[in-house]
Amino acid sequence: MTKDVKNQTVLYSLIFPLWITHFMPRLIPQILIIKFIINTLIVNLYLKKHKKFNRLKIYCFRAFGSEKTTQPEINRGVVFGYSLKAAVFGYFANFLGGVVMVGFLEMAPFDKYMDTYLVWSNFVSGFVHILIVLLVGILIYLYHRKMARSLNLDSAEAHGLGLIMAILTAPWFFFIPTAWLC
Repeated sequence: MTKDVKNQTVLYSLIFPLWITHFMPRLIPQILIIKFIINTLIVNLYLKKHKKFNRLKIYCFRAFGSEKTTQPEINRGVVFGYSLKAAVFGYFANFLGGVVMVGFLEMAPFDKYMDTYLVWSNFVSGFVHILIVLLVGILIYLYHRKMARSLNLDSAEAHGLGLIMAILTAPWFFFIPTAWLC
């Protein structure tokens, strides 16, 4: 019996790691919308917990010698603007993490050990995945700690917001092995 090679169909696995989605242009709007919703929820809950929402009173006149308030108004519009900027930055931070991951996948000493199909298959692969998630989380933390000043947070509250945002919005999907998606 001879095999007819022309009539055989070869199917390849089209499953890829989830961090590749940041490289697909048609998915960018959906990713940004999801990030915006998550950031809005987290920032809203954080500001409510720390009682930072305020309604500034507008007076028709100010008595001589009274203090002028310099505290900005924090309302939903400010939170939405902050969350939109945070979503865009979070997208680019995750995109940067994906670029670093591709760099490690192509780098000479690491290309033998890097495995996205089974992330935890060896020490080098697991360590690099952890390192990239930590680096992106640190970028997110630094961004939110700096930008929390626009929400009129003191340094301890800005540190807390940055830490919570870094922990909750770090790219944990880097840890999901492609083998789970098959």
